[in-house]
Amino acid sequence: MKKIQFCLLLTLCPLLLSCDKAIDEVPLARYSTANLTKTTLDALVTGAYEPLARSRGRLWESTIGLQLERMTEYGVAPAGDNYVNYNFLATRDGFAPCWTTWYETIGKANLLLKTLDDDRQLAQVDKDAARGEMLFTRALSYYWLVRLWGPIPLRLQPIANSNETALPVSDVPAVYAQIVKDLQIAETLLPAQVSAAKAGRATAGAAKLMLADIYLTTKDYANARLKAKEMMDNKAKYGYELVKSLATLFSPTLPTNSEDVFSIKFAQQNSYGSFLPTYAADSRAKDAGLAARGLQFVAVSSKAPLIKNWDRADLRRSFSLYDSVTITGVKLKATLIPGADYYIGKYRDPDAPTETGAGNDFYLYRYVDALLIFAEAENQLSGPTDAAYAAINQVRRRAYGLDFNTVSAKADFPKGLTKQQFDDLVFQERGYEFVYEGRRYLDLTRTGRATKFIADAGKPVPTLPYLLIPTVETANNPAIK
Repeated sequence: MKKIQFCLLLTLCPLLLSCDKAIDEVPLARYSTANLTKTTLDALVTGAYEPLARSRGRLWESTIGLQLERMTEYGVAPAGDNYVNYNFLATRDGFAPCWTTWYETIGKANLLLKTLDDDRQLAQVDKDAARGEMLFTRALSYYWLVRLWGPIPLRLQPIANSNETALPVSDVPAVYAQIVKDLQIAETLLPAQVSAAKAGRATAGAAKLMLADIYLTTKDYANARLKAKEMMDNKAKYGYELVKSLATLFSPTLPTNSEDVFSIKFAQQNSYGSFLPTYAADSRAKDAGLAARGLQFVAVSSKAPLIKNWDRADLRRSFSLYDSVTITGVKLKATLIPGADYYIGKYRDPDAPTETGAGNDFYLYRYVDALLIFAEAENQLSGPTDAAYAAINQVRRRAYGLDFNTVSAKADFPKGLTKQQFDDLVFQERGYEFVYEGRRYLDLTRTGRATKFIADAGKPVPTLPYLLIPTVETANNPAIK
């Protein structure tokens, strides 16, 4: 069983798992930013990650995981759900927990960055390491915010009092420019890997991969290719490689694996685990050995071409989707919600003690991202070159249970594809690879495919490009109308 006593659950490498006793952590509020020592600085940095790692905050599971999956073209929800129909006015405050959590993370980063600038006692090497982590967490938060809300307030200084809350929104290019600036500094300050004693900290590899992702989003394909290639060329340095088994990759018990670049870590403990398995499961999930409970909050429709055309020989399909359950040796048809053809079995934890106690981690970045980003960017720049084929075919071969580096007529993309055909197939691969990982809706909007793909699936097309800024911000920020 995967256990955690130390609940900073954001990690890139082995977390503090299966400890014999709890770690006594001094609350962040008991530390002062004045007269910092190396020990107190480390505690402040650790505490700054806390909003991102808050399992019960309903950030990654109940909102990013659940609601963004409903907003895919294949997503199905119980009758009357506003997310599945893109009613952004009705769901305006449904994403508010994300907004407040990310801005809380930004606020903590801003405060510590200013403290580091003002400090005259700490060694520069210690200050640099902390600065890299705070720039990383700030960039991560802004990246999620700008993709969902577009123009947003760009806060780069700590708020000293309530009179400083007024700040107009910055346009999207300005937000992205700041994110890139933060990450370019962070990648030079962060370590290639971290020790077990510093589990839960950002690394240079995570910063590089997020940069590659951002460059892809902003259509800076040259830099997207460059950063993805840096990851691929230096994977031994960072300790990354594709994981052969999907069961290993999404294991509820393993603390980490070689594909894990940046993930939210959950534990098989009540209130410290993930809700994701229960949200997408049949009502008999407990008896079927899938999850502690099946809530049927999100499911999948095969009306969407992505699902309808999914090769049944692709191991990701049978791993991610199911329409039957086996109980006491008897195979039964799943009790699907109206409009659904499958539930999502990507996250399975038969030993989860409660519905809030599944041990499956939630990936923000995997090494597979580097391969997919490189293939897409390389094709955009030079067409489907041998290098682009080599990258995407590794992903395809893993999907069919084959050796990553051996040519396969069964798995490899066919030769002779046009640039558009290759791009379409890479986009399809991303859809299959990232089911229920909060990626698909963002990919649809990023590539300009949302209208067509959502319409082809028979769902109403979104009428707004972004979510509406939550009322918690408009009520407290007089500069936003």
